[in-house]
Amino acid sequence: MSLLREMILSGELEPGERLREVAISERLGMSRTPVREAFRTLAAEGLVELLPNRSVVVAELNESESIDVFSVLGTLEALAAQQAAQRMTPEQLDRLRELQEEMELHFRNHDRAEYIRANRAIHELMVESSRNSSLILAWRMIVPRAERVRSVNTLDRHRWAIALEEHRKIFAALAARDGPLLSSLMQDHFAQGVIERISQTKSRVRVRALTSAGAPPQAAAPAEAD
Repeated sequence: MSLLREMILSGELEPGERLREVAISERLGMSRTPVREAFRTLAAEGLVELLPNRSVVVAELNESESIDVFSVLGTLEALAAQQAAQRMTPEQLDRLRELQEEMELHFRNHDRAEYIRANRAIHELMVESSRNSSLILAWRMIVPRAERVRSVNTLDRHRWAIALEEHRKIFAALAARDGPLLSSLMQDHFAQGVIERISQTKSRVRVRALTSAGAPPQAAAPAEAD
């Protein structure tokens, strides 16, 4: 299932694309039963849609839903970070420092794919360090939707630099075990993502309106890296 999820998150399987059970099972080298189970799990995560005629398609991206997802995810991660400030082990903090250094390197090298991978690992480590099983479960259910939105949008270098600076402050607050500051930083981190989503949505609406009126389309505002 993880491979099928990654194919959707990476854009290899495009929104609206029909997923045929037999073809997918042959492609992944597995029987149809685990593929069928994977479809049900991915449907619960909002990555595919199970249609009444028993066909399965990759879910379309919904801009207003992506804004809601980032709002909820920000609230969850703010609480997780606050608890992680008290519960994170020295070994986990060392690992977080390594990941932060990796992100810095990938930023300098303009390596977006590896930056996103390290970014994802940082967020996951902070959530796991909360040791709050209910929170971790809720986070794991919603994070695939956010990951998909990140993966299909263009990364703006200026916003990327801002996001990296936000991560530096987050790490410093974690190292200082400052829970209240961490909660505030995480809320701000995701709030900026919501602002970018709203801006992006408005820009796309303007482009569609101009195109319908016969005016040449302009590029939509690029998205953030969080």
